[in-house]
Amino acid sequence: MLWQKAKFNGKDVWVEVEAAGKPAAQAGRVAMRYQASEGARLYRGGVAKVSLSADAPVALPAGQEADAAPAAKAGKPSTRGSGFGSAGTRTAAQAAMAADAATKLLASLPAGTVVAFTDGSCRGNPGPAGAGAWVQLPDGRVAEVSRSLGRATNNVGELAAVGLALDVLEAAEIPAETPVALFTDSQYANGVLCKAWKAKANAELIADLRARLKLRPKLKVHWIAGHVGIAGNERADALANDGVAGRTLTRWL
Repeated sequence: MLWQKAKFNGKDVWVEVEAAGKPAAQAGRVAMRYQASEGARLYRGGVAKVSLSADAPVALPAGQEADAAPAAKAGKPSTRGSGFGSAGTRTAAQAAMAADAATKLLASLPAGTVVAFTDGSCRGNPGPAGAGAWVQLPDGRVAEVSRSLGRATNNVGELAAVGLALDVLEAAEIPAETPVALFTDSQYANGVLCKAWKAKANAELIADLRARLKLRPKLKVHWIAGHVGIAGNERADALANDGVAGRTLTRWL
């Protein structure tokens, strides 16, 4: 892992870079740290706000992921730093940047990777809720799943949608060692499932999903910005809305 001095929002930071000296961004975000010492806290910020120095990249001691608990506790995980804005308020430029980052990430996936998009929705929060998953297997088959969840919150819908994708993998008997890229536009789902966010609500559902994810060591959850024209994300959203409308289905294409 290489790091290079940079500016982020006017502050001096170290940014993770590739061997070529470019930020090692994923879905528009890059790892950064304020100190070079071992155990320094690692954060994620929008690569669009990073200005690299002319200094050569260097190797630094291992850092430690920052605890994201404060955002989870508030119930509204922050999307600050992504550079993509928020759904419904992002600018055209932010949407284009988000779509480009997601497209590049998809293109970088190794051959044979299962690709899954998940989304949750509700009307009222809490209110009539639904979950949707779109899953493409390496052989080209596509599963579309929607579930009506009754009265629930949007966060429950987002979590349930991840469960639907896992259900598809199990039903299709996909081996545990198969690489899987699971895309969600929910910072909450990504945080509580993969970043050890401390969430008081939905503890049982979260624990179950964490246990299921551990059974698939090659499965990687990726956060992407929603509603920027990525086909799989848009389809998962439509399936989640089918669930809100009371429709439950599983079909293979």
